[in-house]
Amino acid sequence: MDLKMKLDKKSLIQIVILVVLIIGGAAAYFMQQDGGLDFISQLFESEPATIRAPATRAKAPAVERKSAPPAPAAATKSAAPEIPAVPAKGQIHGMPFVVENSYFESGVLGLRLGKDVTADLEVKVMLPGTVWETPAGKKIKVTDAGGPSVPLVALSWKEAGQKTPSEQKFNDKYTMVLEFGAEKDKKLPGKIHLVLPDETKSHVAGTFTADIRGFRIVEGKPDLSADSVETLQFLALRELLKDDPNKSLEVLNFRDGRYAPSDSAGKNMTGFIEAEYRIGEGPASVQRFQFEKAAGAWKLLRALGGNQLDEAHPVQVPGASDSPARMLTYLAAKKLESDIQKKYPDKNIYEPEFVSRHSDKFKIGVCEASYKIESGGKMIKTAYLFRQQTGGWALERALGDKEKVDFDTGKIVKR
Repeated sequence: MDLKMKLDKKSLIQIVILVVLIIGGAAAYFMQQDGGLDFISQLFESEPATIRAPATRAKAPAVERKSAPPAPAAATKSAAPEIPAVPAKGQIHGMPFVVENSYFESGVLGLRLGKDVTADLEVKVMLPGTVWETPAGKKIKVTDAGGPSVPLVALSWKEAGQKTPSEQKFNDKYTMVLEFGAEKDKKLPGKIHLVLPDETKSHVAGTFTADIRGFRIVEGKPDLSADSVETLQFLALRELLKDDPNKSLEVLNFRDGRYAPSDSAGKNMTGFIEAEYRIGEGPASVQRFQFEKAAGAWKLLRALGGNQLDEAHPVQVPGASDSPARMLTYLAAKKLESDIQKKYPDKNIYEPEFVSRHSDKFKIGVCEASYKIESGGKMIKTAYLFRQQTGGWALERALGDKEKVDFDTGKIVKR
């Protein structure tokens, strides 16, 4: 996930960080650069993008459909419609729609039909205001009019034969009553009555219980229990700003943000993110951050320099019970890091990748490493040869440029 922004004075996001850190003083300013919205640049947006429904509607899939229930009566300015106390349902793009699961994340309420990553049918309601907030107890009423305070609504559906879903968006000429209840156990109950102005009068009405996901602020404090890349971004930024919250920090990119459960039972979840940044007019720097979720909250475990590799400093060092792929990657990363630090002591390592392969039959393994020592520079590749011995895998040497392992015979051959 790439993130591009500029941190300079009088930033709303830094004000939030300062409040969280209970630090007084001046603030700093985040500015989005070169496209690509991210959670930070959206934190204090109050106006949704002006996106109107397309002039023509995409063709519906040529499949037999059951009759969709009739659209509920539209809300009027004088009286709100009665929302049925049943699980939310209706129709989208002429197809019956029943809400099977729902979520609230980064200011977006999602109502979905389908269990795949891409829903068969989905309604998204993008609420204006601070995306870090959870709208518990809030009520929203829209009666045809548009404007900056009106939520943006997006419909998505799968067309027959298409890999990506079709989408249609609305920010005016629709009616909606949306009410949220009290949050409990990271669940947000609510009810909705929505009628849209598309040709099929797509609509949904009823109740839902949304899973609360993503990074957020709760009672003025960050919710560090959220399993989200944004949580790791926040912790990385806080670390970069801890010595001087007022410094001019330009974050060029956040890369490779990830989190995952432990490979071993009883161990904590771990996370990682890489930041490329510069201070003032200085040169670009790279820093890598490792995280651990302990006692239900994410925390920074360690910060690595730009010439250090995450794979060479794993939170949980692999042992004899771990997979050969994990062990070969670890050993190759340690060797590569050491070699680069000796050969290029003042250089950063960019875009490192490791791919391993092994043969239990021939007790031989290879890990191919690729990396750059200049941002945007040429990719360099190195392959390391391993042998499985009584005590485990051992690095034998680096393969030559014209050498490779034939895993059918276990021999080293020419390319």
